[in-house]
Amino acid sequence: MDVRLVVFDLDGTLIGSKEPFSSIKRKLRDELIRRGIEEQALGELTPMYEGLLRLSEVTGVPFRELHGILVSLEKERMKESFIFDGVVELLEFLRSRGIKTAVMTRSSREAAELGLRKNGIAEYFDLLVAREDVSPGELKPEPGQLLKITESLGVPPSKTVVVGDHGYDVMAAKAAGSISILVTSQEYGRMSFDVSAEPDFRVEKIGDVGNLLRKLLNTCVVIPAYNEEKTIKAVINDLLRYFRKDELVVVNDGSRDGTERIVRQLGVRVLTHLVNRGLGGALGTGIKYAVRKGADLILTFDADGQHLVEDAIRVMAPVAEGRADFSVGSRLLGDTSQMPAVKRFGNKVLDFITAIFSRRLVSDTQSGLRCFSRDCASKIEITCDRYAVSSEIIIEVSKAGCRVAEVPIKAVYTDYAMRKGTNVKEGLRIALNLLIDVLR
Repeated sequence: MDVRLVVFDLDGTLIGSKEPFSSIKRKLRDELIRRGIEEQALGELTPMYEGLLRLSEVTGVPFRELHGILVSLEKERMKESFIFDGVVELLEFLRSRGIKTAVMTRSSREAAELGLRKNGIAEYFDLLVAREDVSPGELKPEPGQLLKITESLGVPPSKTVVVGDHGYDVMAAKAAGSISILVTSQEYGRMSFDVSAEPDFRVEKIGDVGNLLRKLLNTCVVIPAYNEEKTIKAVINDLLRYFRKDELVVVNDGSRDGTERIVRQLGVRVLTHLVNRGLGGALGTGIKYAVRKGADLILTFDADGQHLVEDAIRVMAPVAEGRADFSVGSRLLGDTSQMPAVKRFGNKVLDFITAIFSRRLVSDTQSGLRCFSRDCASKIEITCDRYAVSSEIIIEVSKAGCRVAEVPIKAVYTDYAMRKGTNVKEGLRIALNLLIDVLR
């Protein structure tokens, strides 16, 4: 993937403290009451910063005075902070790859700078955006802090990864169009309330982020294409929002139109078959190329425009996180509103036939959106040249003992896409080819 900037949350992600934020909130309440503010005026103070803004409006007490109490408590807490295992190694890795780094935090600037200096990591970051650096309405979970960072450092949001331990981090990333990684099991420093949000990727500890990023930075996207001049440019440009040019490979399967010329003009690698060998032949060529190239993640993506790049990232997640060796995007588990009834019926029949040979029921065996680990991809042998390859891949990964995951996706069915792919005649041919293959 094309990652040029990693933006970190601070508390609970890079550093922690044994004093939880619930304790800070309790101390803040006690101090406010001690200064004569009535308890019924305090409310929940969640989040604390916004709570103090409201309290200032209600009581007339200057916000600067109220905010100063919170800043003092945060700074005291930071004096006892500690760095999580693996942070320095991760930051060194990002530096070695020329990837910019920044911090966005809901903490005060004084507390954040103290925490970074105290833990010896301030020098690693190109920019810090604390809560005072944007208006209250731009704070996480709104994307304002993140957009301020991307604009200041000159990196598009789609080339940016946000690493955090809270739903607010994920929500800010999603709103900005960035990739999110959620750290799930670090106990110290988490905010005093939870918000549910679905990240693009999950890791247990901050030290696991480096291994995940190494895989994401070493991806190969295989795009089989046969006479796709109408769609190939849009498909590639969509993929280039999140992937580098050198990660894409188009297998031009004997096209007689301008497919190859368009791809080359876009600066993307093309592998050309002199004659049309079919989808299986194109995928076989592309996957072998990716394995030889040493890609950690191998993604297959159709050239007719029926896949969403956002879904491709979701399909990558189980393999990138190490939960699976092979994942497939299932249109039948996702939004099927655009999927014609005849397609749904035909796919279910082919799923059943594939299950007989693979001894594994996969809900959408004919999906063109898949992700392999390098190890899994190196174990499969593609012999079917045409559309039977989709079923053959399921059979092969099952025989190889690869762990399989299914991810719900949405298929985009245009009139053009409807003319491509399998039909009833092709479905019968697939079933016959599978039977012949098994009886060999």
